[in-house]
Amino acid sequence: MGAAGLAEVAAGDGLGPQDARDVVLRAEHVSVVYDGDSPTRAVRDVSIELRRGEVLGIAGESGCGKSTLAYALMRMLRPPARLAAGRISFSDGTGAAPVDVMALGPEDLRHFRWTKLSMVFQSAMNALNPVTSLRKQFSDIFETHAPEMRRDEREQRSRALLDMVGIDPARISSFPHELSGGMRQRVVIAMALALQPDVVIMDEPTTALDVVVQREILDEIERLREELGFSIVFITHDLSLLLEISDRLAVMYAGEIVEFAPSAEVARAPAHPYTLGLLESFPDMRGARRQLHGIAGSPPSLAGEIAGCAFAPRCGYAFAPCASTTPRLRERSRATGHAAVAGGSSDGQAGRVPQTWSVACHLHDEELCPAGPPRGLDGGELTGDGQVVNRRPDGASEPSAGEERR
Repeated sequence: MGAAGLAEVAAGDGLGPQDARDVVLRAEHVSVVYDGDSPTRAVRDVSIELRRGEVLGIAGESGCGKSTLAYALMRMLRPPARLAAGRISFSDGTGAAPVDVMALGPEDLRHFRWTKLSMVFQSAMNALNPVTSLRKQFSDIFETHAPEMRRDEREQRSRALLDMVGIDPARISSFPHELSGGMRQRVVIAMALALQPDVVIMDEPTTALDVVVQREILDEIERLREELGFSIVFITHDLSLLLEISDRLAVMYAGEIVEFAPSAEVARAPAHPYTLGLLESFPDMRGARRQLHGIAGSPPSLAGEIAGCAFAPRCGYAFAPCASTTPRLRERSRATGHAAVAGGSSDGQAGRVPQTWSVACHLHDEELCPAGPPRGLDGGELTGDGQVVNRRPDGASEPSAGEERR
């Protein structure tokens, strides 16, 4: 995408030229297919953008395409997976033309990975080679992606990385089995930061860790982000976690993004019924006690086409168009009315987070649903008794399925 394209996108988001330059990673209309007798469309027409210094959360149930999208961004898809459509571009913020990641040759791609874009893989604790010392595994990274480094420089940098994540540099000779789960997770994060990338994709980085160690790892990630200024794509099924740590949130269902909005706004009042269902499935630790609600049914098969809205069979708000018309991700008309700072802090890091709020739901389509979305999906208007009141597409009022959600 050239300068004109960036300017057009910036104008659509209400952003100026400087904000456009803050977009470090952009994926446009990405689709990934797993080939076979019944090809599986694991990612379907997904577009996201990541800004410098931002934490972008991607949430959704297992099998919704989160990890496949991460591998597509890294260009690490392996057969039978293939990128069926879309473009991925990277910008270093200098004003130079964005790099077309999909056009990089093998050597350029090897240099690009870990220097510009790196990844903490799912089940990261098991990503370390069990029969190789940490020294050797760090050295492999530098030999592959920075072959110009001397042996003494690799040693010095490896020790510095361990110290940076709170591990004694003397453990450089240790093997993975000699480390605790939390220490192994820190080592994998240190490896992802070895060459000071602009973007780190973290796929379930705290899975299988107890809650105390999870908190330590999250605090460590936030400290390193503030110190080094890299951007994060944080992928997890734990929506409550993302609402706490991310600036913006993309909710995925059946290979598509169904809601893309500032995390603080989603936490207050989601716009998509699926997001509402996820929010109602875990307790509010600070609010009043309430009954938890799961989401009935199972996600659809991604083999072949899906007629209408993929969530319709599980949605309590579904009406006639949902069965036949596929909803498009569109910007909501309601403005959020405030600006956020990356990381939720007030230190001015990275610049403001765009307040665009997009949702793929017919309830927000003025032509299909003239009455507008039910209360509880339209900004969270509450009645006097604290209950969220829904309005069905026909205009009638009824209690919400999450009537005591807040």
